[in-house]
Amino acid sequence: MTLKRIANIGCGNDYLQDAINIDLYAEKADVRHDLNVFPYPFSDSYFEEIRAYNVIEHMDDVIQVMREIHRIGTDGCLVHLRVPHFRSACLYEDLTHRHGFAWRSLDIFIDGGSVYGNYASFKYEIVSREYTPYILPILYKLLSKMPVLTDNFLSKFVPMASIAFILKVVKPGSTKSAG
Repeated sequence: MTLKRIANIGCGNDYLQDAINIDLYAEKADVRHDLNVFPYPFSDSYFEEIRAYNVIEHMDDVIQVMREIHRIGTDGCLVHLRVPHFRSACLYEDLTHRHGFAWRSLDIFIDGGSVYGNYASFKYEIVSREYTPYILPILYKLLSKMPVLTDNFLSKFVPMASIAFILKVVKPGSTKSAG
């Protein structure tokens, strides 16, 4: 039985036993690397699952980070991301945060996305996304069912925390689908 190759990018204090934990500053990491420096020290299509919780908002170039995650992920690799919502107090409390995110921020990486252009030659599929709650998880499940209204209006009145995404890496010529 072989273990799945999992990357825990920007592990911080969340060291995962069955993963390769990558961080420059964490007290404990398997690989020390500045995530703003490309390429990452892994071969193409190496990881079957990638986790980057509360990481990409710190990066200089989100598009380049997503390109690099795509490069090191296998076709069909699941990428778990959590990023701060653009109206989250957490976005502004941490002075190292460079970016906030909306529901459709990562749509530039998918076919048929509805956001302002095609800035990436690499593709993902969005498997799922949801607002993460401060309180009342049922409320945030409801808000996740009406994201345009939530991002543009309701988030002015309901405290937002972050958005959790699960993406699937789609390599050129792939026949795999999120279906």
